[in-house]
Amino acid sequence: MTETRHLTSIGDIARDTWDSLVPASCFYQSHGWLAGQERPDFAAATYTVVSSDGRLLAATPSYDFPAKNAPPLPPVAADRAVLRVGTRTGYHNEFLLAGAEAERRAALTELVEGLADHAARLGRDALLFDFLTTDSLRSLAALFPVRAQLRSAEAVIHNEEGTFESYRRLLGHNVRKRDYEVRKFEQAGLSLATAPLSECVDELAPLIGQTMDRYDASLDLAEIRAFLKVQAEHLDGLSTVFRVVDEEGGLVGGHVAFAWREMLYARVAGFDYTRTRGAYEYFNAVYYGPLRHMERRRLDTLHLGLSAVEAKVRRGARLHPVWAAVLPLPLVRGAGLTRDTAADQALADSLRAEAGGGMDEAEWELGRITPL
Repeated sequence: MTETRHLTSIGDIARDTWDSLVPASCFYQSHGWLAGQERPDFAAATYTVVSSDGRLLAATPSYDFPAKNAPPLPPVAADRAVLRVGTRTGYHNEFLLAGAEAERRAALTELVEGLADHAARLGRDALLFDFLTTDSLRSLAALFPVRAQLRSAEAVIHNEEGTFESYRRLLGHNVRKRDYEVRKFEQAGLSLATAPLSECVDELAPLIGQTMDRYDASLDLAEIRAFLKVQAEHLDGLSTVFRVVDEEGGLVGGHVAFAWREMLYARVAGFDYTRTRGAYEYFNAVYYGPLRHMERRRLDTLHLGLSAVEAKVRRGARLHPVWAAVLPLPLVRGAGLTRDTAADQALADSLRAEAGGGMDEAEWELGRITPL
């Protein structure tokens, strides 16, 4: 017999138990990442789990935001009072399920019904699954009538052979430009060193602040430092900071990444712009250095997140659609998927024009996005 529970902290469930459901593509739903994101002053987190005879079958975080902290809603959820389901950071959500297909389907049904009960108790009138993968959207729409909207494109470098040379082959005609960026970095007297996050918090935080200021995303330095310290506390063993250093070992910039299963996740970078040398420091710290590091660690996939898709595609990334999906409450059983297909296609066309490539035609044939 199955049981659905709502936990108030990720610490209420064993790390290994939770992570048994978390595949390589879901670092932002891992126990360590979620622990580092718990901020009761910012949003109330709940962890809904479905189990049977002590075996975990399904799990997800959800977040109830007070109005002052609530992120903007996608249009498909406009005028709704939502409970946000899935990781609140990272921009990638999948359903965490165990078992064969029939068991997974039943577990997902119970998980969503448990979420609906929790949301109703909070006075919410809809569940919002944001930045959901296409496969998870289809699974959800096979069980409940879903309103969905194309949200964005996630950039990922799939380097299946796992070597820097195989990465170079992915680049095709772009390889000469990328090789030039590596040479320019080396000729400028710069190099990369690595260290765990715990050793770099104090030196890196001001540089992240500089970079955020440069792109009009300012954040208080104390907040940046506190955020990095919490991540180091929960994820230090998975972390690598790629430190850009000059001839004397002085820090020019750095990039924080986390390894999960066979994948590496690029997170945040910061630079001292009084010391950079126009030597493609960012791309060496976020792409080329990590890809060489991945070869040594036998990792084959680099997650680069959203935005700046042209630069990412030119450096070997592929783009994958992510969706916002809304379930109005009370729940109604039955398959269904409602979309503004014209709006979704317009966004896809815009992304294609911006990126100039990197989009698999079958995956981006949005007319085929139907319930499983």
